[in-house]
Amino acid sequence: MNIALPRTALLQAVQRCQSIVEKRHTVPILANVLLSAENQVLNITATDLEVGIRSRTDARTKSDGAITVSARKLFDIVKELDAEKDVELEATDAFVTIRSGRSRFRLSSLPAEDYPSLVENDAVSPIKLVGQQLAGMIAATSFAMSHDETRKYLTGTLFEVDDKNILRLITTDGHRLALSEFNLSGESSPCQCIVPRKAVMEIRKLCEESEGEVELFLGERQVRLVAGDNVLTSKLIDARFPVYQDVIPVGNPETVGIDRQSLDQVLRRSMIVANEFTHDLRLHFANDSLEISAHNTEQEESQERVEIQYGGRDLVIGFNGRYLRDALGAMNEATVQLSLKDELSPVLLNAEGNEQNRYVIMPMRI
Repeated sequence: MNIALPRTALLQAVQRCQSIVEKRHTVPILANVLLSAENQVLNITATDLEVGIRSRTDARTKSDGAITVSARKLFDIVKELDAEKDVELEATDAFVTIRSGRSRFRLSSLPAEDYPSLVENDAVSPIKLVGQQLAGMIAATSFAMSHDETRKYLTGTLFEVDDKNILRLITTDGHRLALSEFNLSGESSPCQCIVPRKAVMEIRKLCEESEGEVELFLGERQVRLVAGDNVLTSKLIDARFPVYQDVIPVGNPETVGIDRQSLDQVLRRSMIVANEFTHDLRLHFANDSLEISAHNTEQEESQERVEIQYGGRDLVIGFNGRYLRDALGAMNEATVQLSLKDELSPVLLNAEGNEQNRYVIMPMRI
């Protein structure tokens, strides 16, 4: 293999692979990326056997071929090369030579035939939507994925398309739930699958970089995203997601309207003296007034009052302040709305006028 291409194009393609490659690996070749040159195109592939990505970029090919090389070393070298000069890659025997300007590096390599192949299942029809839209849906929900590996089915995001052609993303850790939905323009078959955390975050990155439409394939065993010259594939979490519909409260009688930034600032200040593990806060809803208080085992306390739009009965409810702040941080609107029932029932939180993104938070006993 002998190719040449602009340094910027090579850097972008290698950079996309960095978060896929495992930092700690038991299989040496998984620390490498696969470089495959054919027909004036360079494909760069990375995988950890669960998630894989292939980035395509144009190159001037003197001779085709394939080889694997350390992802970290290749990235570190290309990153430091002169941005104005092209990079030449040449594979000979057990080494890859990198040349650019007056710089020359030689890295050891492993055979391309030993690199795991990416299996791409084309049996399902694509879901087409603007990449920025999908990235926004992930941003609105990803924070609520669980870190508890004993409940693997909660460590990912449920991707669901229903019979009304609505795409939903749902996450929960058992204490809170985040839901985002979007009406698809094209016809799609109903489907449901749990996508692992790592794949979800990589999908978000690719969608944020995308300026146009992406294609999402939701299969029985695999999810695949095609975004421009990049293809990401991932295995799914083989488990049953909880029946999330039963968790979302319907008909909570008390409604509170409040400025999002004001509420977030008060929560942030109150959490300074709240318990550092439970982050428990006491919220007292009264006539057009919300009092937020906190205390800890050292008998320190805080108390603050904020104006709200509320004419219901007095309610005193305990919440994990971090859960509230995470939900507020996923919103962009100026005013948020809380729908309440009593001190033991979950609260429904959403931005005023935005029913597409909804959040459910369980209260704490205080």
